[in-house]
Parts: sequence; structure tokens; C-alpha cells
Amino acid sequence: MANSLAPAGAPAAAPDPVRVFFALVPDRAVVGEFTVLAADIARRARGRAVAGDHVHVTLAFLGDVAPAAIPALRRIGDALPHGGAVVQFDTLGSWRASGVAWIAPRELPPQVLALHDALHGALVDAGFPLDTRPFRPHVTLARRCVHPVPRAGCAPIRWKADRLCLIGSELTPAGPVYSELAAWALA
Repeated sequence: MANSLAPAGAPAAAPDPVRVFFALVPDRAVVGEFTVLAADIARRARGRAVAGDHVHVTLAFLGDVAPAAIPALRRIGDALPHGGAVVQFDTLGSWRASGVAWIAPRELPPQVLALHDALHGALVDAGFPLDTRPFRPHVTLARRCVHPVPRAGCAPIRWKADRLCLIGSELTPAGPVYSELAAWALA
């Protein structure tokens, strides 16, 4: 049966774009540690804790891309160096303007920097526009914080960064819903 909303002979509408990003995603045990900390920070900052299934470190945010671009993004992930590393998250802070509280590593292992740089180079070479701001790896703990979280050291959370994912994000009134589009093991 023909679509009664489209004129006869009209080209089919392009599929809706997909909002995507590449991220490091921890295992369940580490997610649990971040979730406990997020609840505490959200309480103290009078914000909203980030859900455990949203714990990640973004390596590259692409925003909206055509669904037809997803296979190219998967090929880029396939070609990346797959070296993992242990990252120690040991510094709390917040961005006052956005109301976001976060935890970050004081030092970043060279393998993670190399992965980030290789990913960005491959995405740019493939024609994907990227943000040019400096890479500030962090895990968002809480959003809509009323009180800022002063930058300070904290008890470390050690994360063996051994999983890279391509994630789709659908924005809903209740918040973003993530879906894994591809994943790669990092040694």
C-alpha cells in the first residue's frame, strides 16, 4: 500500500540521522564504583546522578550522522590500535556553566592518548567534522548541579580501559537512551 502522505513518485525521505560517539566503557564492577560516587556527589552538589549505564569516557563525539555512515565508523574502529591501559580516576571537579560534576585522571596513560589521537585522525581523514577543543577525559558523575564541586583529589577508581564502543544516543524527555552500535576489545 502506498504512503498516502507522500506524493506519487516522490523520493523516499532520508532516514533520520543517528547521534553517535566513540567511548571507553567500563565493566560492571567499575560502573558500580562510579555509580556510588555519583550518588554521593549528586547529593552534595544538589544535582542529578548519572545512571550507571551512562558511565563512559567520550573519545570522539560526532553528533548526528546519516545511518549510511555507520559502516564507515565501524571500519574506523576496526582499524584502530587496540591497546588498553589502566586509568586511575583521582580528581573531582565541575564545570559551573554547565552544572556538570565529574571525575578525571590526573595523568592519562599514553595508550589512551594514542587511541584518542588515532581515532581523531581517522575520523578527520574520513571527512567527519570533530570538535577542536582539547581532549579532557572524564566521567560525568552528576548533571544540573546547584553547587559546584571544588577541584580536589579523591580516593582513586582504577579502571582497566579495555573496551571501546560506538554508541548511538537518542534524546528523550527522560534523558538520553544509549545503544551500542559496535564494540572492540582493547588488550
